[in-house]
Amino acid sequence: MKHCCEHNVSEDEAKKLLTENGLNRTKVKVGILKIISSSKIPLSVTEISQKINVKCDISTIFRTIAQFKEKGLIRELNLGEDFFRYELIGQGRGPSKSHHHHHVRCRDCGEIKLIEKCDIGVFEKFISKLGYQDMEHYLEFTGICSKCAKQQ
Repeated sequence: MKHCCEHNVSEDEAKKLLTENGLNRTKVKVGILKIISSSKIPLSVTEISQKINVKCDISTIFRTIAQFKEKGLIRELNLGEDFFRYELIGQGRGPSKSHHHHHVRCRDCGEIKLIEKCDIGVFEKFISKLGYQDMEHYLEFTGICSKCAKQQ
């Protein structure tokens, strides 16, 4: 079953995204976009490097990730693990189009689940009354999953 934001970007779609964003259409960049888009959870640079089938070093992946962040293709997430994870930002088409969501990570086993709902309307109303516009927020959760809780 697909989650709310899963959208396997094809090679042609990846190349189009790169071109639209002024990036070179290298095999590494296409490969990284395809890997991130097909994952059910946000991925770390290490996980991306383990999945990529194009020869490249870790520094190339870090540079590519930085370019993708700068162009707004991916979102960087801090799930309290001493490293960042990355997921594709919806490009306005298909199931991945700009859906806002959060994540919860088990502090014991590391399992990551998607939280599809975000109901912070009360905060947004309060903040807009303070005169702020075009608001964004970043909120991620950690806890102990039911499997790990049973083992304790």
